[in-house]
Amino acid sequence: MPHKEEPIGSQEFTPDQYPDFPDGFPTVELETISLAKLIIDRDTAEQDRVFEICKGRGFFYLDLSGCEPGETIVQGADEMVRVAEAVFKLPLEEKMTYEFKIAGGSGSLNGYKAVAATVTDKAGTRDTAEFFNVGKNEMIVPDDQMKRKWPEPILAAKPMFKDYIETAHSIGMSIMGIIAKKLGVDPEEFNSRHRIEEQSGDHVRLTRGPPRDKEELPEIQTPSHTDFGTITLLMNWLGGLQVWSESSRTAQLWNHEPDVPGEWLWVKPKKRCAIINLGDAAVKFSNGLLCAGRHRVIPAPGAQGKYPRYSVVYFVRPEDKCIMKQLRGPGIPDGPEEEKDIIAGDWIGQQVIGLNEQHGK
Repeated sequence: MPHKEEPIGSQEFTPDQYPDFPDGFPTVELETISLAKLIIDRDTAEQDRVFEICKGRGFFYLDLSGCEPGETIVQGADEMVRVAEAVFKLPLEEKMTYEFKIAGGSGSLNGYKAVAATVTDKAGTRDTAEFFNVGKNEMIVPDDQMKRKWPEPILAAKPMFKDYIETAHSIGMSIMGIIAKKLGVDPEEFNSRHRIEEQSGDHVRLTRGPPRDKEELPEIQTPSHTDFGTITLLMNWLGGLQVWSESSRTAQLWNHEPDVPGEWLWVKPKKRCAIINLGDAAVKFSNGLLCAGRHRVIPAPGAQGKYPRYSVVYFVRPEDKCIMKQLRGPGIPDGPEEEKDIIAGDWIGQQVIGLNEQHGK
C-alpha cells in the first residue's frame, strides 16, 4: 500500500535534537537494573530485584553503562537505525520483494512488513508503521550458508548485525539464567532451549513509525500484544511505547485486546538504557509465575510526535525444535502435563496465524 505524505519539515533519526518527553501524560514507573551489576559484580541484591520484577510487571529498564556488552548495544543500536533509514527509503516495490509470509505454521517472520498490513482494532483501523525483521540465523553464519536474499544496506552491515545479535542474545540469556536460579532450575535448562547456533525465531526488528498525522491520539503503529518469545531487548529514543497497567500470566496462543480492567501507560525512553520485557514463552516455561507485559506502540506525544519514531528490538525465542512445556523446579508451581507436545516453531506459527485471523488479515 502507498505511504502517506509526511508533514513538511519532518526529520529522520536525529536523537540529539529530540525534545524531552512532555508532561501531562500518564506514565509507568519502571525500575532500573544495572547490567554491569548483574554480569560483572554478580550483585545478589540486583539479581533479587530482577526476579521480583519479572514476577510482577515483567518490564524494566536495563542500564547499559559501565560494561562492554552494554556499549555494544548502545552504539550498535544507533548504527542500526542508520541501516534502517537506508532500507525504508528503498522503493516500496523493492521492499515488497522481501515481504515476510507465514505459511504452514512455520513461524518464520524474516523480512518486510509494510504500512497498513495489519488491522489494529475491531473497527478495522490499519497500522501506521513499517518494519524489517533481520533473522539471527542469517546474520551469524558465513555468506554461503545464508538461505534468503536481503537488501544491500543489511548485507553491507552484516558484521555489525552479528555482533549486536550475539551480544543481545547473551544479555537475554544472562537474565534468564538469573531467573532460573531463583526458580530452583539449572540455568542450562534455559540455555539448552535457546542455543544461538540453532534455528529459531530470534531476529532484530528495525521499525519506523511516521511522524504523527494529526494532533489527536492515538494512531496505532503496533497493536496491543504480548511478545511471542522468551525475553525482548528494546532500544528506542522517543515516546510511543505503552504498557497495559495489568499484565498477563497466561501464555498466549494468539493475542487479544486487554481482557482485564486497566489503562494504557506511557513508557518514557531513558538514555543509555534498554527496555526489557518477558514474553509468552517465559510464562509458559514458568507455568505462569513469570509475567508477560501487554504493550502497544502509538506515535510519540507532544513535540516528539513530529519526528519519525525508530526502534531496534531483539527477540530471544526458543529453538524451533524446543518442546513448549513448563519446566520443573521447586520455585515453579506444578501444573498438569500437556495433552500433546508442540515444538516452538509450530507454537510461534500458531500465535502469528491466530493474530492475523483476529486482525482480519
